[in-house]
Amino acid sequence: MNAVRGFLVLATIAIYAMTVTVVIGHGVNWPAVAVGDLLDLNWRSQFDLDFILYLLLVSTWIVWREGATARAYVFGVLNFMMGGMFAFPYLLHASVAARGRVRTVLLGVHD
Repeated sequence: MNAVRGFLVLATIAIYAMTVTVVIGHGVNWPAVAVGDLLDLNWRSQFDLDFILYLLLVSTWIVWREGATARAYVFGVLNFMMGGMFAFPYLLHASVAARGRVRTVLLGVHD
């Protein structure tokens, strides 16, 4: 579990650093870029669609894991909009709160 937690810390730092760098260099108009990429129907479109569907799946799991409360839906939306910027710290917190019990990390309130 410590290796996973270490990865989550490094991944969080990496994704925030990359995001800050991209925002400084290109601004915050990511929706226009994302939609444009999807409409081009090329390999970037395929990757973006795959990623969007993955975010939807993980967001659905987070809502279920949290018990479909108002907080759960906020977490789901944050995950869908932010990706790893939300998911990595969320999973790190979940693993610490579960004291490393993988079953509890995966099932949340259903454990």
